[in-house]
Order: sequence, then structure tokens, then C-alpha cells
Amino acid sequence: MNKPWDVEAQLLRVRKLFRLHDYSKNMKARVATFSLKSKVDISWEYVKNGRCIHEEDFSWIEFKRLFKKKYLIKMYFDDNTKEFYEI
Repeated sequence: MNKPWDVEAQLLRVRKLFRLHDYSKNMKARVATFSLKSKVDISWEYVKNGRCIHEEDFSWIEFKRLFKKKYLIKMYFDDNTKEFYEI
């Protein structure tokens, strides 16, 4: 499983790219999904297909919300739970 900071690094890379280009909100989401790597990319495809998301109609704000909900919240919870039990 990817670590939370690996997932956050993927979002950071995309946000840095957005500083260089003036993309529309929908294009930002498309660039972000295109930029995903490893297991996150595969998992995103399942989320996208399961929710019948059409990337051409999908905004950056919606992407960030779903992405963080799917990956970061669960990962932080899992890591913190594991750390707690290791103490």
C-alpha cells in the first residue's frame, strides 16, 4: 500500500504543475487523473468506473474531495491505528 506521504506527493506534483499552466477546473481534474501513479492510478479507475465519473465533466474540486476521502483519510487512520497498537 502507498504511504500517505506518497499519495500527498502525487497531489503536490499536480498542484505544482498547475502553477505553470492556466488550466480550466475540468482540465485540472483530467491532468490530475492522468498524473496518478502506481496503485493509486489503478484504484482511481475503480472509483471512477464505480461512480460513473466522466472525466471531461469532472472538476478539480470534486476530484480533490474524492481523492482525499478515498486515499488520505483512510491511510492516515490506518497508519495511526497501526502506530497506536505498536506502542
